[in-house]
Amino acid sequence: MVLLFRRDAVRLLALLSICTSASLVSNSPSFAAQPGQALHNEPKDHAEHRAPAEKKEDTAVNERLEKGEIIVGYKTIGDTKFVTGRMIINQPPEKIWPIMVNPYEFKGTISPRMTDLSVLVDQANTSTLKVNMDVMFPIPPITYIVKSKYEHSALGGKIDFWRIGGTLRDFRGQWIMIPREHGTKTELAYSMYLDPGFYVPQWIVRQGVKAELPKTLEALRTRVKSVWEDSHKLAHPSILAAAPYKAI
Repeated sequence: MVLLFRRDAVRLLALLSICTSASLVSNSPSFAAQPGQALHNEPKDHAEHRAPAEKKEDTAVNERLEKGEIIVGYKTIGDTKFVTGRMIINQPPEKIWPIMVNPYEFKGTISPRMTDLSVLVDQANTSTLKVNMDVMFPIPPITYIVKSKYEHSALGGKIDFWRIGGTLRDFRGQWIMIPREHGTKTELAYSMYLDPGFYVPQWIVRQGVKAELPKTLEALRTRVKSVWEDSHKLAHPSILAAAPYKAI
């Protein structure tokens, strides 16, 4: 019974962390590919000379993404195993960025358990947020702080995030936003590591994140559609990092 409760709690904490991290970034090391590069940090020449079996697998994955499937898996970097997710949204990057980056979008629509949000630092490429979340009985509400850094250009965008204080012991990862189909569509690639702060095997934590990640990605895709296809309004207020890209 305790294991089942902890597994349910981890899944909910995973959902809350995913929802929050969609709008956060930090000065942490990179956890995924740069926009325009292969998603597993492989050198360009290696990516172009992979074995036929690997290329066939990539083709199959792309076909699944184009059909609207959300693909989740794992990626090991050093001694840390991250949960990953990928999907395609049928909108250009500049229409996704102001929704994905704005934490008030998540507080208002995508993450109803987010009860309070304070912007402690708000700069064009950096932010620090304090977030309060309702979890589930008998776990009390959780509070955590995330420091953030954003990179946004004509090639797409990158969001690195990590926890710097609060209830959760550790969570960190990255979003990559990559233009597709000459910029008419966007691929989002996500990776995250979570340590909830109470004892539970890491494989259960990863399974919890893996189970909840598709729900959050789909909620984000639905929100983008509601704004740009169904004429719903963007959330207000916002943060400086969510501003549209402007070429210098």
